[in-house]
Amino acid sequence: MADIATFFVKTKLHLSQNLSYFPVFLTTAKQIHRNSLSLLMNVDYLIVGLGLAGTLLANELFRQNKTVMVFDNPETPKASLVAAGIINPVVFRRMTKSWLIDDAFPRMEKTYRQLEDLLKEDLYYPGRMIRFLSEEGVVFWKEKVFANRLETYIDAEPDLNFRNSNITNHYSFGCVNKSGRLDIQKLISEFLEFLKRKNSLKKVKFDFGKLTIKADLVSYNDITAKKIIFCEGPSADQNPYFQNLKFKHSKGEIIELKIPELNMNEIISDEVFVMPAGNDRYKVGATYTWDTLNWETTDSAREELLAKFKKITSVIPEMISQKAGIRPTMHDRKPVIGVHPECPRIGIFNGLGSKGVLLGPYFARQLADYLVGISDFIHPEADIKRYFPSFPSSDQGVKKGI
Repeated sequence: MADIATFFVKTKLHLSQNLSYFPVFLTTAKQIHRNSLSLLMNVDYLIVGLGLAGTLLANELFRQNKTVMVFDNPETPKASLVAAGIINPVVFRRMTKSWLIDDAFPRMEKTYRQLEDLLKEDLYYPGRMIRFLSEEGVVFWKEKVFANRLETYIDAEPDLNFRNSNITNHYSFGCVNKSGRLDIQKLISEFLEFLKRKNSLKKVKFDFGKLTIKADLVSYNDITAKKIIFCEGPSADQNPYFQNLKFKHSKGEIIELKIPELNMNEIISDEVFVMPAGNDRYKVGATYTWDTLNWETTDSAREELLAKFKKITSVIPEMISQKAGIRPTMHDRKPVIGVHPECPRIGIFNGLGSKGVLLGPYFARQLADYLVGISDFIHPEADIKRYFPSFPSSDQGVKKGI
């Protein structure tokens, strides 16, 4: 209790110094009783944010027969609404597996198929990714495929025969046979409608001044819950409860082109990706910048993407659109999940970054299991406790009898 009291004092001080409001933390037993009489709704969990993280976590909690209320500010931009949704299990620069891929990939496939069944929509499109290889790249590919146990995800032998008349000649092509894409935008829009039908959505800006944290519950206006989980994406760096977390977001821009002549079903990977999006449309990206974090598109990014695209094909495309977003990323490029060590009524699910489509389902399941008491385990490299050295990471035990 001393840790929680200290946390309340610190957070209250931060809010009073930086904001015009602050949560009410301490109430008497009489006030708690009086307030509880006026509350009209009780749910198991509050979730703030309906990007990819919030969607996946809410889905996992529903699967475990828990009730949620999701707060989604329609005026807050979402990185998920910009992201291409590419699935790539390989780190090409080192020719190694993506982090946790052997566990994350099967969970990803099961989750997106389950969501397709739930929402009655096509969302997940498995497919191939073609990687351009130089002569030296072919040698490197062959060396690493078995050394790094990549044969489950890529073809061992580069394809010397792959041809497309509109693709600039390259020495060879490597094939990732377990790639594909997720239609993130459709997933979020359809899940939003699902939440509406369940009366589990508040389309409002979350007001920290209306949040009350007590020893055994949290309340917001007329709603009480066991815990509140913040899934705010890049907005989390403004959250008063997580000021000591080390965020390192990056800005990315993509363009969408119409190219009827290209006639490609595979995702192309070179200096940029070229991803088929249906109806002769292709998404091309992405840029990375860390200094100017805003949601504005830039001429320089468009010119950079088009210049790299022209190295892939001589076809002249029709520009359809350009979008910019901010990837939610931590300083160590690992997600951050778990409950606040100093205030266990508050949790976070953030930092999925450019691998969110692949890693999101794995960590959503892990966090949901932790919240409901099925498991004590949160991966130590993703555990929020890594930002609180005095608190040990969650152990790997499984709770009994729950």
